[in-house]
Amino acid sequence: MKKYKSIKPSLAEVNSWSLNEVLIPRNMVAMSALVSSEALDNYRKKHATDEGLSPSYTALILKAVYGVLKKYPEANRAIIGPPFFKKIIHFNSYDINVAVEKDLPNIPGQAYAPTIRNVDTKSVLEITKELKFYAQCTEANDRHYSLFMRILRYTPWPFAKWIISLPYWIPSLWQQHKGGACWVNSPSKTGPDLAITAWPWPITFSFGVIKKRALVIDDEVKAVNTIPLIISFDRRLMGGGPAGRIFSEFKRIVEEADPSIYN
Repeated sequence: MKKYKSIKPSLAEVNSWSLNEVLIPRNMVAMSALVSSEALDNYRKKHATDEGLSPSYTALILKAVYGVLKKYPEANRAIIGPPFFKKIIHFNSYDINVAVEKDLPNIPGQAYAPTIRNVDTKSVLEITKELKFYAQCTEANDRHYSLFMRILRYTPWPFAKWIISLPYWIPSLWQQHKGGACWVNSPSKTGPDLAITAWPWPITFSFGVIKKRALVIDDEVKAVNTIPLIISFDRRLMGGGPAGRIFSEFKRIVEEADPSIYN
């Protein structure tokens, strides 16, 4: 019996590999922290609907990112343009991309990245419902997902790679397909405390699995619900000091469930 088998990837799977070729880890820096999630937990219980729908943690993180961008608009920037003609593009809208799991036959959990538009004007429950739609969407009811899958399935690899790269050259295509500068995901919420890597957005806000951990509160070690928070940012756009202040604001909003953000 052979100890291995060879699997021929589909065109869609080969093209999906191109999504990772735009990642440049040498430009990215990450920070992490562990904070109490009890204020968020209480918010979720308080705002659950009669139908049993509770605000999702991802929706709460999206609103926290909006709060960060509102206070620090300089974080909402990307470097876009062809080689030798790159510019810093500042986004004025609060359009934030989010990771949604979709499957290809040999790549379970392949990420689909829909854009949540105008996060500033939507309630946490509205965002939760939108996230639920994207988690269940198909090519029949989501035009953007249909376009994404058509490129993966039917476009020969060199051309698919070129098409996938276009938003990195043209600001209007970036805004249309990638929203603004930020991306929210939680690859570690299924178990690991942290998952830190480079993503194809200038600044990524991630969170890990929420569970009881030891935390020092009022000089006492207590077992409380906690949430690991991670930020990964392009150091060409900001230094460690500004990024640290941005991350501190992110932590504060989440830990306090800031009522000015979670309205």
